[in-house]
Amino acid sequence: MKRQLLIGLMAATLLIGCGPHKPSVAEQREAKRQQDSTNLAMQEKSLAYTDSLLQSLLPTADSLLALFDYKKNEKYEDNGYYIHKHLQTAGLGQRIYLQAFVTDNLKTVVRSMYFGTKLEHNAITLIADSVSSRFEGEPHYFEAEGNHEMVTLSNNDAVALLQFVNAYADKRIKVRLSGKRNYAYYLNAKDKHALLETLRLQVVMSDIKRLEEQQRQSSLQIETYKRRLEK
Repeated sequence: MKRQLLIGLMAATLLIGCGPHKPSVAEQREAKRQQDSTNLAMQEKSLAYTDSLLQSLLPTADSLLALFDYKKNEKYEDNGYYIHKHLQTAGLGQRIYLQAFVTDNLKTVVRSMYFGTKLEHNAITLIADSVSSRFEGEPHYFEAEGNHEMVTLSNNDAVALLQFVNAYADKRIKVRLSGKRNYAYYLNAKDKHALLETLRLQVVMSDIKRLEEQQRQSSLQIETYKRRLEK
């Protein structure tokens, strides 16, 4: 019995001795270097791909920006904005239309510009093919050589409105202004086209900003891995 117990203990000792190998410090360091080398290669490929996408977008952005003017009041404004040449108003103007622009910090603004008998409107509804979408905004009413009203939509609603115009670009789109009184009109072809180009500019500028941030992050990662591998 004692002999069997001794044999069992010896077998257990042998099994323990044959257990999993614990990597040495040198082996751990080499495995880390290999992982860093793999990560470096991946980040360099990612940076090259991102740069390729970015370079393909820049000519599109340049051609779009040629259709817009950049406006900024250096005295009162922290951010300027890009507005389509067709959607600008000389002075206060007497047009009834939707104005849109993209700020240089990538916020999109849509305004209902109205001139005429007082509506005191605060809502804009777009209607096309029996589908409608209503947007409420911040109103501003003032008188200067007649009654002017302006309703400004928030960034999310502004983008949603432009997306509605894009979805029904081939249809007649009615714009209904609602307040104490109502007023309706149809988007004309030039205004519709300018609104679509404003949406396109917003998308392209957002894509460029996203790619530039990816570029920056990849560059930081590459520098980190290179420093580790140089040690």
